[in-house]
Amino acid sequence: MHKKNERPKKLYEILAAFCEIPQDVLAAIPVFTIRGQHEIEISGCTGILTYDSRCIVLAVGKENFCIRGESLLLSDFREGVLYVRGNIHSASFGTGGEEHD
Repeated sequence: MHKKNERPKKLYEILAAFCEIPQDVLAAIPVFTIRGQHEIEISGCTGILTYDSRCIVLAVGKENFCIRGESLLLSDFREGVLYVRGNIHSASFGTGGEEHD
């Protein structure tokens, strides 16, 4: 258990210690956590490039990451972690293969 004023370690801090890799190197790698068809958590997001209810394009590392679906929304964005919720149909690097309307 954590002491009252001690913050919990982030996953990359634990992995960096275990793998003996500098934290700043590991922290720069984007991490995607997909929860069913309705939520994606993106760690390492550096910006929002395009956003509407059908298409979200994000800057992650040196790449763009495209999420397509219906009723998409950005529910939270703190400390480089972004949550996308809605009816997610696809997620891919690049612009998703189609030009955004």
